[in-house]
Amino acid sequence: MTGPATDSVSQSVACAINRAAGGRPIPGNHVTLLIDGPDTYTAMLDLIARASRWIHFENYIIRSDAEGWRFAEALAARAREGIRVRVLYDGMGSVFTSRKLWRSLRRAGVEVRSFHPLRPLSLVTNFSRDHRKLVVADGSAAVLGGLCIGCEWTGDSGGIRPWRDTAVRIDGPASAVLDQAFARTWSVTGGRLPEEEAVGQVTPEGDGEVRVIMGEPGRERAFRVIELLAAGSVERLWITDAY
Repeated sequence: MTGPATDSVSQSVACAINRAAGGRPIPGNHVTLLIDGPDTYTAMLDLIARASRWIHFENYIIRSDAEGWRFAEALAARAREGIRVRVLYDGMGSVFTSRKLWRSLRRAGVEVRSFHPLRPLSLVTNFSRDHRKLVVADGSAAVLGGLCIGCEWTGDSGGIRPWRDTAVRIDGPASAVLDQAFARTWSVTGGRLPEEEAVGQVTPEGDGEVRVIMGEPGRERAFRVIELLAAGSVERLWITDAY
């Protein structure tokens, strides 16, 4: 069913989504769907290998197992080559990660920070977590999805079947906005990123539109957008979520 009334409703929903999301769709992106752990890890490691200026790596869980060390070694190698590498992990999600892994990264020149380390007397802070799983290279390419870093996502953890989560690789201007999201969370854990890591204009890489919704503690942008999408759906609604 189409017509002026339907178009008006669609425009109203689109405007409401723009307000709830805190931004409009960003054109000029090439988007690649990554359907499992091996695909996603390959894409992440490719970004790490190709970065020419900086790497911003953020994840809820970075285990000190074979996969965690594979990423740590890749990040450390780039830092030793002069690439600015910053790693942000969640203090609760990565609470059991060996300190040896963090020390090895820091020795290589990687700046490592923890988001809200656990504090027994600070219950409010302890419940405020960073569940983002993001890698951005040079502000021009990014991988974002539901995968943490660990053998569970490759099937190499005690013979269990691999956990399956979805991710996307984004090449183009939306990656710069994802880098801004990293920068905002990074600043919560200490000083801000240096000015030279601010992204300017990014060259379009495709014809895909991407809307970036910056999830932050205390904000419910993503939930509100999903509600609006559900309310405005006419024929079909697809949702995928890691939890």
